[in-house]
Amino acid sequence: MKMNPLSLSKGLFVLNGITSIIIGLTHTYAHYNELISSEINKLLDKDIVVMDTESNIWDLWQGMSLMMGILLIIVGAISVAVIWNLKKGEFPPVNISVIVILMLLAVVYSGIMFFGEAQLYGGIVGIIVQSLSILFSRKVDVK
Repeated sequence: MKMNPLSLSKGLFVLNGITSIIIGLTHTYAHYNELISSEINKLLDKDIVVMDTESNIWDLWQGMSLMMGILLIIVGAISVAVIWNLKKGEFPPVNISVIVILMLLAVVYSGIMFFGEAQLYGGIVGIIVQSLSILFSRKVDVK
């Protein structure tokens, strides 16, 4: 069974988009159901100075955590919307794939520096999938 490059490229592009949506939904769920607790609040209820402004660590952490989940959902939705708006026979745009790969490089870096294996390996797999989408979009025989 031979898959055509167009179907493979689009499928891989959408796979990364849907995966991003699922991770964003999971992150947002965990934010509201596991990360917001009085115990964590007590640990992080301290003030620090950020950019010459006194800020509360708990508030900053909550904002970044929630924002991370929602932004992943939005990035995934954009990827899916890009595919829906392609004309018949049109490949996913390489520039969008490059932007997604740059985002995934930040995920890999965060995995190495802060979070651990899940982000490291997840980012690497995402980069491979997005790169294959680009590769298949370039393997078209012009006749």
